[in-house]
Amino acid sequence: MIRPFDWRDFGLLRRLADRGLCLDTETGLTRGPQTLQKALFSYLTPVASMPTFVLTPGDGAGSTGAFGQVRHRPGSEYARVMCLAPAEIVTAPAGYELLEQLSIASGQRGAHNLLAEVADGSPEFITLRALGFAVYARQDIWQLPAEARDLGAAPELRLRESADTFGITTLYLNNVPSLVQQVEPPPGRRSRGYVHVSEDEILAYRDIARGPLGILVQPYFHPAVQDVARMLSQFVRQLPNRRNRRVYFNVRSYQTWLSRPLQEVGFELFAEQAVLVKRLAVRSAHLELAPVRVLEGGAGVASTMLKSELIHPPGWPASCPDAPVANSNAQL
Repeated sequence: MIRPFDWRDFGLLRRLADRGLCLDTETGLTRGPQTLQKALFSYLTPVASMPTFVLTPGDGAGSTGAFGQVRHRPGSEYARVMCLAPAEIVTAPAGYELLEQLSIASGQRGAHNLLAEVADGSPEFITLRALGFAVYARQDIWQLPAEARDLGAAPELRLRESADTFGITTLYLNNVPSLVQQVEPPPGRRSRGYVHVSEDEILAYRDIARGPLGILVQPYFHPAVQDVARMLSQFVRQLPNRRNRRVYFNVRSYQTWLSRPLQEVGFELFAEQAVLVKRLAVRSAHLELAPVRVLEGGAGVASTMLKSELIHPPGWPASCPDAPVANSNAQL
């Protein structure tokens, strides 16, 4: 039986925490999964963003049991598979059931998409594909094992300001494929990073995630940017509060041209990953007639309306009445 985590499962999570798979690259490289702490926090605060589900020993999970964890911020349209433990459960029937439960729980919380990042061709990749996850991007993780090479002076960078939101969003919309935009939103107002501005236009933005284990940078570069290698070298060498932590760059498949400048700075390829998504809601549209009042006398007239709604996909369990449904009407 799969059920939400409670205090009785403390020992099980503590025993399995170091034997799991982390399917969220940012968390794994910057903070580590911290599954036990997050499970306890979510248990004490039900509206927290880290629901955890447990498969007790003997319920298809062998003698050890298993657990899965997903991250979803309230109000967000996407959730992320954070952890599955033990790692071998991913290829077992019980692992399929656990992942399906994480999908259902994410949908009940209002998420439209469930994301996961895994090594291409790995056992977890094969399992996720079998469960309906589709590849929407690929990414290379580059790691700086030592100090960045000094390639000379480069255009000056500055910390992001609130007034940069529009420019960063424009950069994102112009350079990120529409398929990715449907799943992942542009960097939010609270994101922390550095911009490069030329003639009042933002041509580069580095979104930074920090943690005790490392620093992960998500770059957004316009192809017209000049002196990219020197810019990256200066950025890494002047990165504040680094404190000897490892620095990683997450380079998506639509920006592979950044690989060469990163190598010039001293970065080495650390991992090659597929980024997968499972749709938890689909948009359905149909025509509907609705009466509209006239300004002066006369009977009401029928106006054609386009009704659009988010519904759960075919096969969604009937036992989940709280799956996400959102309606919107737009007059033609």
